[in-house]
Amino acid sequence: MKYLLVGALSVLLSVSAFAYDTKSIRTSTEAVFLGDTEESMLSKLGKAKPRYFVYNDGGFVCAATEYKYELDMSLYTVVICNKKVFKIDVSSK
Repeated sequence: MKYLLVGALSVLLSVSAFAYDTKSIRTSTEAVFLGDTEESMLSKLGKAKPRYFVYNDGGFVCAATEYKYELDMSLYTVVICNKKVFKIDVSSK
């Protein structure tokens, strides 16, 4: 019984550490949505250090740029493809 309780508690704690997709980032005054332009996102969230890579998801390939932002105790990772916000991941800090 003790091992079952410890196992259930460890699963609950590890699930909260995983990143998940979201459709928007909201600050106190602005919001960034999937499909927004890179320029619009940068003007709303500010310039972050970019990371350039090739995004390859099976049949879809593009030259991508990744930006990371820390907002409200969460880490947001924004992926830009074809100069548009393509993917937003969020994870707890």
